[in-house]
Amino acid sequence: MTPIAIVFLVLALAIIWGGLIASTVFLSRRPEVEAYPPDGDDPAGEEVYDIPPIRDT
Repeated sequence: MTPIAIVFLVLALAIIWGGLIASTVFLSRRPEVEAYPPDGDDPAGEEVYDIPPIRDT
C-alpha cells in the first residue's frame, strides 16, 4: 500500500471508530429522556405533519 492509502485508511478508521466510541459514551451517560412534556410536544390544536400534502394533478 502506498503511504497516502495508509493515511486515508487510518483517517477513515479513526472517524468510524471514534464516532462509535463517542456515541457509546453519550448513550451510557444519558440512556433515555428523563422527562417528556405533558400532553406531547405539539401546541394544543395545532397539527404538525412531517410529510408534505399530496397533490393530485
